[in-house]
Formats: sequence, structure tokens, C-alpha cells
Amino acid sequence: MTQVELTLEAQEAQKTALSIPDQAKALVISDAETAQKAADLKEHIRMIRKKIADTFGPIIEKAHAAHKEALAKKKTAEAPLIEAESILDRGLVRYKMEQDRKAEEERKRILEEARKAAEEAQLAAAVEVEKAGMQAEAELIISQPVIPVVSVPKTEAPKVKGVGFRSNWKFRIVNEALIPREYMQPDLVKIGGVVRSLKGGTSIPGIEVYEEVATVSGANR
Repeated sequence: MTQVELTLEAQEAQKTALSIPDQAKALVISDAETAQKAADLKEHIRMIRKKIADTFGPIIEKAHAAHKEALAKKKTAEAPLIEAESILDRGLVRYKMEQDRKAEEERKRILEEARKAAEEAQLAAAVEVEKAGMQAEAELIISQPVIPVVSVPKTEAPKVKGVGFRSNWKFRIVNEALIPREYMQPDLVKIGGVVRSLKGGTSIPGIEVYEEVATVSGANR
């Protein structure tokens, strides 16, 4: 890992910052005087942070520029490989889908042949019963649902070593008005805008408005 070289100014600002947490811990804010000391210390912290930002800024920019250049070169080097992978993936997926289509067609063909055979057997049985003079029984046989008994072989695409397939089920919205409420998401941006505008006067069913207070440096100076 490349070591980041700090300038003397950056090292000095870093050293100055080390003593500040102890000063903050030692300050007990209990009256106006100590509250003002806390405010003054916050201003001192702000100035140190500005110095840190000013001294570390060029270092970060230089490192970021180098990182960005390295990423760009990596992307250029990988581009032809990514293109080749994409071509191969599309071909493999087409192959898998074609094999699945053929397997489904074969399954339907076997089921249809079994259904026809069951119908023919049922009709033949009814004819034999009718020949024996049992008209009602023959009609009963004919009225029964045809249930083909067949074992459909499971057909899969030949395995390809080193390649697997994963199904990702996705969706698209075709009619938003029909989506049940439990699948809808509140518009947080719109609600936030109303709350910031009306504050405590906000009245939106199902929404509780509350206030968070934070300090702001540099106020009343």
C-alpha cells in the first residue's frame, strides 16, 4: 500500500487536533460562562478543521487523480474481455432457453399422446360395456374425466463444465392503480418538504412530526 506523504503544515494541524478532545471532556457546561467557553472552543475547532481541509486538500486531490487514472486504465484493459464475456453469455443463455423450449415441447407431446391413449382406452371400455347391454354403465364410464397416467422424463440441457445458469425473476408495472397498498412506498421527499415548511403545524395522517436541535457554529458573531 502506497504511503501518503504529509506536508509539514498537515502534520502540524494533525498534532494540534490531538489535544482538543481532552479540552472538550474537561469542560463542564453548567452556566453562561462555560457555555460561552464551549462556543469558543467550537470556533477554535472550526479554525483547525479549516486548516486541516486546506492542507490535506491538495494531498487528497493528488491521490484521487492517481486513483481515477488507475481506474480508467483498468477499465480500458478489461473492456475487450467484458465484451467477449457478454457475447459468450448471450450465446449460452440462448442455448439454454432453446433447450428448455425443446424439453417443454417434448413434455407436452408425451402428455398429449398419453391423453389420447387414455381417451381411446376409455371409449373402448365403454363400447365393451355397452355391447354387454349395460348402457348406463357405459355412459358413466364416458362421463369420467380422462386422467392420463404417464411418467414424463426430465429433460435438461447438457451440462457445460464451468458454466451454470441462474434464473432472476423480475417484474414491470403495467397498471399502477391496481397495486395493493402494502406494496406502495410513501413519498419521503414530499413529506419532508411539507414538514420543513409547516414545522409543528404539519398535519398528515400517519405522520408524527418532531424536532431535533443541533448547534450551529459561528452564530451571533
